[in-house]
Amino acid sequence: MNRYLFTLLLLAFSLTLARAQEINVPQTQRPLITKRTASWCSICGGWGWTFFRNLLDDNKNKAVFFADHYSGDHTTPTSLAIAANFGGVSQPIFFLNNQNQNVTSGNSATSRTNIRNQVNAAFDTPPVVQSGIRPVLNAAANTLSVQAKARFFQNASGEYYLGIYLVRKEFIGTQASQGPNAEHKEVLWGHLSSEVFGELIGNGAIASGTEATVDGQISVAGLDPSKLRVVTVVWRKEGNTYLVVNTNEEDSFLEPSTTEDVLAGRHQMRIFPKVIQDEGRIELELAGSVPSLRVELLSGAGQVVETLFSGTAAPGTHHFAIRRGRHPAGLYFVRLSSPIFVDTQRVMLK
Repeated sequence: MNRYLFTLLLLAFSLTLARAQEINVPQTQRPLITKRTASWCSICGGWGWTFFRNLLDDNKNKAVFFADHYSGDHTTPTSLAIAANFGGVSQPIFFLNNQNQNVTSGNSATSRTNIRNQVNAAFDTPPVVQSGIRPVLNAAANTLSVQAKARFFQNASGEYYLGIYLVRKEFIGTQASQGPNAEHKEVLWGHLSSEVFGELIGNGAIASGTEATVDGQISVAGLDPSKLRVVTVVWRKEGNTYLVVNTNEEDSFLEPSTTEDVLAGRHQMRIFPKVIQDEGRIELELAGSVPSLRVELLSGAGQVVETLFSGTAAPGTHHFAIRRGRHPAGLYFVRLSSPIFVDTQRVMLK
């Protein structure tokens, strides 16, 4: 092979890899519609069953959906936590973001119109923050790995989290009034982020343009991948309640080979201790050489306050120090960035 052809092939491979690793963050605003339900609830399988499907038909391209089982045969730890966050003492209850829409069998037609109008209005609103999703399905290992990237499009303030969730688009299971072989839709099944409500992505004053990434993985053994969906929710925490800010979804999964340098264990970052009083240490393991690597310490608002490393990093283990004395106490982020991957973890300086 001549040198010119080799150079072209190398360039084509580099461009393909770069495109595969980009995460597009759309400037969309999509509310969350949640049905609080239970498998034993005859009303949930009656008019509530029909109403939820009507909402799906009306808003499927502008909203994201959770059928959230708080009791019965289809509960999970994730569904129980989300149900507790929204509250309620009966079923079915229909929420638009965190707001109970007070739907009954007698006002369902009017409620359907009201919800559609609210969704349309929200969809036309410029987002404060949104997230992009890159899911990788490893069929051989029965795992679904996801990297999500949040970007703030406007200045914001508050305590923001990014959660990643697994939704079953449809599956057959029991439902009162529908029988043992009911076709359930958009059932909240699990979370991929380390906590149910995700990872902290910003706190305090947050500048427009701030970005953060969250990774997660979940077993999909026994599940049909064609009937799965990944959902991201950006939450803002107020007191003990998590408020829906924005959502996104993706049900088209990549093959592991297209992004394995990002999601298949090609790098690993550890920070210890997580609360630093004097000096902390970052330990970074690299499986291969990483060009143009930057290791940066960011404030809670997403501003770079110190560059700990910049350059090409060889394979192996690398250590970087975080010295508390240089910075005020508070929340910070350590961000790795390179043409191959981006990774962000939080740390507290005390």
